[in-house]
Amino acid sequence: MFAGLFGQHVIYSSHPFIVVEGENVLGSFGTCEAAEEFIAKQASYSSFILRHNDQEWVIARERVSNPLLGPDRFDFVRRNP
Repeated sequence: MFAGLFGQHVIYSSHPFIVVEGENVLGSFGTCEAAEEFIAKQASYSSFILRHNDQEWVIARERVSNPLLGPDRFDFVRRNP
């Protein structure tokens, strides 16, 4: 079980990577690649990936949001690789 803070929110997850959109957790994943695949197929352009880091959640990859590219075409910016 992974638990930690993101801002003022405590988030619990069974996996170390989660996909977040706004204030909603859309899913938890064992790998960052699985989270990316989920975003590519099911999430919107404003979703991003958090990874568990000790007692907090940090941004693992943030989506470069450009809704003109469509739901399957996007780039990720790596943070804290």
